[in-house]
Amino acid sequence: MHRFYFVLPLLLCSLAGCSTAPLSQEVTAKDLLTVGNHAGLVAHYKLELAKQPDSTEVMLSLAQSYYDYGDVESADFYVKQLKSLVAKQPELYFLSGNIASDSGLFELAVSEYKSAISKGYKGSELYINSGIALTNAGHYQAALEAFNQARLMGHDDITVKNNLAVLYLAQGEFLQAVELLTPVYRQHPDEKRLGFNLAISLFKVGDYREAHRLLSEDYSDEQISALFYSLREEEES
Repeated sequence: MHRFYFVLPLLLCSLAGCSTAPLSQEVTAKDLLTVGNHAGLVAHYKLELAKQPDSTEVMLSLAQSYYDYGDVESADFYVKQLKSLVAKQPELYFLSGNIASDSGLFELAVSEYKSAISKGYKGSELYINSGIALTNAGHYQAALEAFNQARLMGHDDITVKNNLAVLYLAQGEFLQAVELLTPVYRQHPDEKRLGFNLAISLFKVGDYREAHRLLSEDYSDEQISALFYSLREEEES
């Protein structure tokens, strides 16, 4: 079975036009987070950890900053250190679940997300990520329930429906994926992930021409042919 998961883009930039007057540590971290300067946040929290080596809050912020920067190995290192210190923050287990999912350890990811919920994590993003891990682990009904819970918590419709479509694809319910994605894509034609998953769904129901049309804006004929070939091989295997 193919893995379906989404990676958010990492935004790297530097602070510009900052005042020369000293800022508090809290404001500095907030400003760095606002502009998406994850490298700066890593440096900031490393300095803070040197001053407060026993602070689980600082260590968790450092782990999250490493993860957002794309250094999953370093994030995992600090997550393990926090667990050895018996840290109980729900955000720790959400982060641990994300790391496990990124590493293809989907059953472990599901377990970590459940721990985050039991410890009080409230964000709807947890249910989206849990649904993705459950889909990859083949627990389709539980994945559906997770996506529905995210929807009930007000998560954005594009993300929810896109991931529901991936769930339908994983189960071979290709027509349902087409019917779900078509109206959403018409409303949001700039959403490339929607367009790609709709194209895959259309291919699976035999509408090769429309699938090719959707993909042709971003892929060459050779790339599309290679994709279609791999999809046919998958069907025959």
